[in-house]
Amino acid sequence: MKRAHTPPPSARTAKAPARPVRKSRPAAAARPVIDIDANRRLLNNYRFVEHEGLRLLAGWLPRAATFELKCEMGRTLWEYSQHVNALYLRLREIQSPAFQPPSDPALVRVMRELVHAPDEFGFLLALFREINPSLIRALESHEKATFPNSDQPSVHVISHALLDLRGQMARVEPLLRTAERTGKITAAARQWQRYIARLLAAAGGVSGREKRIAAPAAAPAVRREFKVPREAARDDRFTNLLADQVAMPNEELYDAHTIEEFERYSTEMLAAETVAFILYSVEGMPWEFQYDSARHLYDEVRHCLMGYEWMRAHQMDPFKSPQYVHIYKWRSQFPPVMQYCMLTMGNEEHAFPYRHRRVEAHQQAGDKLSEQFVRYDIADETQHVRFGRRWLPELLKHAGEKRSLADYSTAVLKVWADEYRTGKLTLNVE
Repeated sequence: MKRAHTPPPSARTAKAPARPVRKSRPAAAARPVIDIDANRRLLNNYRFVEHEGLRLLAGWLPRAATFELKCEMGRTLWEYSQHVNALYLRLREIQSPAFQPPSDPALVRVMRELVHAPDEFGFLLALFREINPSLIRALESHEKATFPNSDQPSVHVISHALLDLRGQMARVEPLLRTAERTGKITAAARQWQRYIARLLAAAGGVSGREKRIAAPAAAPAVRREFKVPREAARDDRFTNLLADQVAMPNEELYDAHTIEEFERYSTEMLAAETVAFILYSVEGMPWEFQYDSARHLYDEVRHCLMGYEWMRAHQMDPFKSPQYVHIYKWRSQFPPVMQYCMLTMGNEEHAFPYRHRRVEAHQQAGDKLSEQFVRYDIADETQHVRFGRRWLPELLKHAGEKRSLADYSTAVLKVWADEYRTGKLTLNVE
């Protein structure tokens, strides 16, 4: 038998020639184009546009007459607040302070000018056909161009904001097209839209990264200096605007009382418009106040729609309901803090005994729909009273009020009881 060949020691210890080590390089095309410094600037731009947008929507909401657009403005405003809050939480992780003025004055100019539209359609065309689309383009680009892992918290915020923004466009665009078909879009509104479009293009879009053009030298003649409205607008489908509130049927008359109960829910746009007045008028309060107020406002829009839903389910036309628009006019003559006190500590806090009686009445009647509506209303109003208790002290400080919270509230609620509850409203608004 032959033995296996064993190499000599010199052969066993010999090493193979070393191979050169190559350093790997990431492909240039795979590198994101948004670094952390650009990320801060862009996120702050988005935050600024939506933050300003929610305030401007609040200012315009009472003045907008078209009911469906008014409701969409309330929802958009609230959705903007969700995005701003998410951006706030992200921005405070990568910059301090979290909220900073945009570095580009051209973008600031866009949002400062937007509010001075000649009418509601000029404002909404500029917002939903110019600014929102630019914001969507910026977010879509950002979502793909930032670092997918390191910046995943930003991607999460962006993807959720895009869902809402696209939904807004899908809901509002048909309403704008209807306004076009019915001749409600004026030449002045179109001119305003073009003006805002040019301002936005001069800023390079919301992102500042689009191709820029020269800014308009001056605003068009259709520009109207905006003032917070002292009267609430309604479209021509509403035929009973100035009715006085009358005593409701006795609660023992279940059917008659329930009809009046939900007719009154259908008028709660008045409460949304009051919160809108406050939200637009009060500047310098913490972001959390604006966030809570946006929710408060949208809750009141939903309560109004709840009344519409109930009435339509019972073959009633909600547009025939009395609107009591003089109540908004009455409230708007008072300082915002006083309006807030009357609404939260007056209307809302004092309603709970009645609301709980109504839940019991609906349960006894086997009226599940009415019961559920009122229970959701109670949940919302409970939160609104919490808002009032949290923010009234801050609003008093902000307004320079020297009286204690207790003394101030007592004085305000006396006015509320003497005038609102009796229906003897003193109107001093020109």
